[in-house]
Amino acid sequence: MKSLSRVPIIICALLLLASCGKQQKAKSMVKEFVNENARQEIDIRSFSDLDSTRVISDSLIQDLRQRAKSDPLFKSAPLSDFSAGSYPTLLYIRMRYQEPGDTLEAAKTFYFDRDLTGIIAFK
Repeated sequence: MKSLSRVPIIICALLLLASCGKQQKAKSMVKEFVNENARQEIDIRSFSDLDSTRVISDSLIQDLRQRAKSDPLFKSAPLSDFSAGSYPTLLYIRMRYQEPGDTLEAAKTFYFDRDLTGIIAFK
């Protein structure tokens, strides 16, 4: 009977570890993206928790991807493949950063597919 009472605790611990792994993977992906595509070196200050959303429509993703082409912070950045209707739920993380010589912090939000295979859009 004691072993059955431990099952919920073990399940919660495994879920917590899995979510921490996704959080770290998302942070790493954003840091790599910034290092490879930023027009200038920026100081990454912090990240929000990784979260999910269903309120981002396909048309909004297309719009964000179009805007990314002229974003002053990044060169023409390669984004992961996206096909309309493929992602009913997206993961996102918010990065707070500071540009050189600036005293104010700014933020960018990066959107991922559920499996964290790549960044599909940012704003």
